[in-house]
Amino acid sequence: MIKKIFSMALSVTALFSVTALMAQQHFQTVPFQSGYTADVIANGVGPSIASTTNNVDGTYYNLVANDFKPTPTSIPPSYGLPANGTISSGLSSTPGLKFQLGDLNGNNSLRLVSNIPGAIDNSGTLVLSNPVAAVKLYMLATSGQGTAQVTITVNFTDNTTQSFTEQEIPFWNSTRTNYAIRGIGRVNRNTDVLQTFPEDPKLYQTVHNIDVVNQTKLIQSITVKKTINEGVANILAFSVDAYTDCVEPITQPAGAITSASAQISWTIPTGTQAVSHDIYYSTSLTAPTSSTTPNYSGVTGVTYTIGNLSPNTKYYYWVRTNCNGMMNQSQWSLPKYFTTLCGVTALPYTYDFYYFNNFEFKTCWNNALSGGTPATGPTGTAYGWHRNPFLNIENNNWAATVVIDGVNKISWTTTPLFDFSAGAYKVKFKYGLTPYGSPSATQMGVDDVVHFMISNDGGNTWTILTTWDHNNSPSNTPNEYTYDIPGSISATTRFAFYASSGAINDHFSISFFVDDFSVESNAPLSTSEMSNPSKKTAVHPNPFKDVLYLLDTRELKNVSVGDASGRIVKTFEGSGKELNLSMLNAGVYFVTVIFKDGSKSTTKVIKQ
Repeated sequence: MIKKIFSMALSVTALFSVTALMAQQHFQTVPFQSGYTADVIANGVGPSIASTTNNVDGTYYNLVANDFKPTPTSIPPSYGLPANGTISSGLSSTPGLKFQLGDLNGNNSLRLVSNIPGAIDNSGTLVLSNPVAAVKLYMLATSGQGTAQVTITVNFTDNTTQSFTEQEIPFWNSTRTNYAIRGIGRVNRNTDVLQTFPEDPKLYQTVHNIDVVNQTKLIQSITVKKTINEGVANILAFSVDAYTDCVEPITQPAGAITSASAQISWTIPTGTQAVSHDIYYSTSLTAPTSSTTPNYSGVTGVTYTIGNLSPNTKYYYWVRTNCNGMMNQSQWSLPKYFTTLCGVTALPYTYDFYYFNNFEFKTCWNNALSGGTPATGPTGTAYGWHRNPFLNIENNNWAATVVIDGVNKISWTTTPLFDFSAGAYKVKFKYGLTPYGSPSATQMGVDDVVHFMISNDGGNTWTILTTWDHNNSPSNTPNEYTYDIPGSISATTRFAFYASSGAINDHFSISFFVDDFSVESNAPLSTSEMSNPSKKTAVHPNPFKDVLYLLDTRELKNVSVGDASGRIVKTFEGSGKELNLSMLNAGVYFVTVIFKDGSKSTTKVIKQ
């Protein structure tokens, strides 16, 4: 039956290039059910001679794991082999290749000393737990007492073989550079004295190419035979670049992105007999594994729209293919990512421009807008507004600033969307003007202008609310502007700052600043608010690391924590004093306390 499947697979592979498959690296570790003959790695608690059965180098030294402690009170070494036995190759030619050592509490080396055929320590066979087809075979080994030489024979399930003769295993402190790991230290198994070296011992990685005619065959076992007298060979692990006729798809950049959805697409490599696809997406870059449950399964076609996403959020996505071939499923593709668009921002809203034009922290302010007029809206995507200390004073808060100079330079920055359909609000912000790079006073040029504008249709049309120009230049001290928004207006309102240097070159540069932009309720104060207008709950410490504490929670109903874009990232119900915010990234957040009488207070905090 197996031969019949192989025959079918070979006829399929003839239709496409084998070299194309070889370009795809599908690294897999190779567990063995039997074949190791010695335990040469000291690990755990207790004397090294008790946790090993033989030396590694022909004298009295063993390799050491990083959990090894000769006595319960000993301090484990800061070096050594990983206690879980998983070694990531350090060679740049095989990124992602790993080796899995044998049981550290049992035999973990095929240890070969003699070159005399028939001797018990001349050869051995490692039997795979799960046969696998491979394009390349990688061996992890090291030698003591000089360089060893071996013949490696790959035994396939159809009783054919492929041999690699005169394969060298370098001495553990050789200058050879094909090591997968080095500087792992060793221990004297007679005295338990540990030794560490900057570069030694080394475990070496060698690659062995499986012939094309054998790449679809399952490897059943691997026999290693020592062929010269020199060296004590220790074969510690094998891994493979697995053969597959079900190659992972190639993900493409996402398109049709909204605040709640994104369309992803992928291409299928030539020769892959795709039946359907699985999709996995996450806000974490942690890659899915073969046991990960996909978000979507059995997707046909090569496009799919992912829905129910959060606005202004970065998502990573992977796709794998289900096939009708020798292999029934591909590995997961390499990841791609997209960031959803900004949705309507929660109110009340406060923004201090700490992350303004920071590409790592999208804030839903757009400062890559240029050209056009207040009547037409922006027509270009050049950056004009950027972040600078307010009024060019070094210790001031960060602010949005635009440099006005030259001729006909037009720069826009627009706010997130707001929903004012439920009631009246007011907008407040600070502003000021200085010469470029200086905190002193200045005046706007004869045709310089800055408009503050509103759009009730999401940014398609604009209305000027106020203007600053040569006749009413702002001072170089904090000025405050307040605009009362009429009640129950649009659910898609956006504001903008428009700056133009005009057609006349004034031969000097000025900086216009905006800071502490907020949208607050403009509704009449309730009875409780009038009787206690300064109700506030203090928080500490600020800045904080993981946990924030409320000083007084007697009248508290709940607490919400918002990020710099206004998005709620954490809520707490009840009157607990301790807010665990360890899951949040470092940055600026706003803690809003809702009291039982309906009043609220907001405090800006910084997470380190």
